[in-house]
Amino acid sequence: MIDRAGLGIACALAAAALYGLIPNFSRAAFENGVPPVESTFFRTSIIAVAFAVFGILRGESFALPRAALGSFAIQAIATLVISVGYLAAGQFIPVGLAVIIFFSFPMVILLASPLIEGRRPGLLRIAIALFAFAGLAVAVGPSFDGLDWRGILLAAAAAAGAVLQFFSGRAISRHLTPTVFGSLVHLAIWPATLLIALTVGGGALRFLPGGAVAPLGYAFLAGLAGVYTAAYLVQMLSLRFAPASTVAPFFNLEQVVTTGVAALLLGERLAVNQYAGGGMVLAALVASSLVKDRAATP
Repeated sequence: MIDRAGLGIACALAAAALYGLIPNFSRAAFENGVPPVESTFFRTSIIAVAFAVFGILRGESFALPRAALGSFAIQAIATLVISVGYLAAGQFIPVGLAVIIFFSFPMVILLASPLIEGRRPGLLRIAIALFAFAGLAVAVGPSFDGLDWRGILLAAAAAAGAVLQFFSGRAISRHLTPTVFGSLVHLAIWPATLLIALTVGGGALRFLPGGAVAPLGYAFLAGLAGVYTAAYLVQMLSLRFAPASTVAPFFNLEQVVTTGVAALLLGERLAVNQYAGGGMVLAALVASSLVKDRAATP
């Protein structure tokens, strides 16, 4: 198994930065006529085809080794749960609260790493992760009015999916390249994303011709699909180069990028708490990069 922590962390930061663009692109596409569930379906379609073409051009085999079947199934389920759960949670609870619940996943990965990876993250790294999580809470500043257990459950399911996605991504990288298993994973969940989009849309897809989507909506939809494809690839490369417990804390950068881009792209003004929380997350990322994990003793 490859273990190049520095390269894994660099890929994790790049993936987090790219993922941070997606909520803003999705919001901009929605404001121009593209429902979020259709954005999910469209990006799933694009990444499946793009990775398949890349793998074919490279002459890679798309056969799933028997040893990879378990991690592949977990990766597919986890990816679907994240795509649907994180999006749907915002229909029942404040988006800020959904973000905080979802981004508990780096902390869960650190706590689970001794059992899954045989690595002890150490109290210092756990403390840094908690500090980053607190920074997210400060930056997002959710309202806790009108809580709905369905939203909390969906956000928690998405967080659990992220934990499974990271660990399974590391495991499946032993057998297949990210482009091959990424294509197969998204092909596996494609029918489900289509069914969800059709159900929500009353049997129709608005981004198809005649669906009243503005030209700018198509531009943001294409941008979202391209960014998601690059982000997923770099995320899985980070897991190919380093364990999940090493790279997961760096994905806290995602929401800092999301908030900053929202101010630039959508004209949303940053509040004092967002600057403060973002600074806490960045400080935690710098501190985390200076801490080395220890291997667990038998």
